[in-house]
Formats: sequence, C-alpha cells, structure tokens
Amino acid sequence: MLNDLAHRIGQGDMWWDNFEQAMDYILGPAGMTWKDLKERDYMRGEVKYYKYRQNGFSTPTRKVELKSTILEKMGYDPLPTHREPPEGPYATPELFQEYPYILITGVRIPGFFHSEYRGLPWVRELNRDPLVQIHPEAAKKEGIREGDWVIIESLRGTARMKATLFAGMDRRCVSAQHGWWFPEDKDPRHGWDRSNINVLTNDALEEQDPTFGASNLKTALCRILPEGVKEAANG
Repeated sequence: MLNDLAHRIGQGDMWWDNFEQAMDYILGPAGMTWKDLKERDYMRGEVKYYKYRQNGFSTPTRKVELKSTILEKMGYDPLPTHREPPEGPYATPELFQEYPYILITGVRIPGFFHSEYRGLPWVRELNRDPLVQIHPEAAKKEGIREGDWVIIESLRGTARMKATLFAGMDRRCVSAQHGWWFPEDKDPRHGWDRSNINVLTNDALEEQDPTFGASNLKTALCRILPEGVKEAANG
C-alpha cells in the first residue's frame, strides 16, 4: 500500500517498481526472494547457540554495553536515567490534587490490533465495550462498581468507558484500553472521539521524550467518575 501510494504522490523514484521487488529487498539478508518464500511457506534462520562467543554482541563495541555508546556519540546521556514525566504526582503535585490518578494506556486487547477489527462480529463478541481497569479501593472511593459506565477526564478531554475492577494494580493508576471506535454507529465519524483515550493523552512536541521522541502514553493525570455523577456535575 505504501509503495503504491508513493508512486501516486510523485515519490516513486525513492521506492520500488512493485510489491515483489520490495519483498525481495526485505528478504535479501536471508538469501531468499519473495518467490522462494511463497514456495517454502516458511523462513527460519540459522540456529546456533552462544553466537556471541564468536562475533560478540550486536553493539558497536561487540560487548554488553552498560552504557550506550550510540547515545553517547549523539550527545545524550549514555546511562539509564529516571526523569519525572511532565505530569505526575511529583512533577505537578497541584494538578495531582485535581486529577488524582495516573492514566496508563496502550494495553493490548486480544482479538484487536490497535484500532482494527472492531467491525468483525465474532471478535467484537469477545470485546463488546471499551474497558478501563481501576483498583477496587479506588473504585469504592469514587462510587464505581464493576460494569459501571464511567467518564475519564484529563486536562485535554474525556472518554467514556466501562469499569472493571482489578486488585493487581497500583491504587493510584487506572489502565484504559486504546484504539476504540464504533463501526456500528450511524454517525459518519463512527463515534471516534467517544471512547478514544488519545483525546486524553499529551502529544505536545515540547513535552515528548527528548531522546526518542516518544509521547507520554502512560503518565497522564486524570480523574474518573461514574457517568451519572459526571453528568450531574456538568448540569
């Protein structure tokens, strides 16, 4: 798809003439072509134990690097360093008073691949509704019961999800599923923003990780309330 799109927007000289050429390039290091793979129907590399004894590890120094020589060369701290995220109990304690939970997103959902397959009935039967996990003690504090519809809110927006109680998590955290939209919704937008957890996360460029550019998908502060309570407060 990407190869075809590149030709349509005038960048074909930077890609391949067709899909098969692209696959040949990808399989090249394995000494195979796309035709070979289709005939064999599998690919397995050399199985050899203790390869590092002969060639070392796949690092510039060929050693186990307790500090990253690549990051050091690029001018970054070569050692693992903890930095508080832009939002958090310690970085923004005043905000934590108003939004007392740490929002974790990105948990994998069996049957789905990110936002895909919501329209497949048999997969949807396994995952009918968007779920958010909350510790039972936190749920009791907020007046939330198993299966209640709740509103999760951050500085940037809200999302509607169904609560499920889980004791195996930190009481300060809530863990929300991602990738939700509703193909059955007759609205042309299919409710993309109703339960979209990305509406709550912070993707401001200046607050992304300075080394890797990653967004803060597991550190946003939020509050969570039963749907009826939130509606009454707004009313």
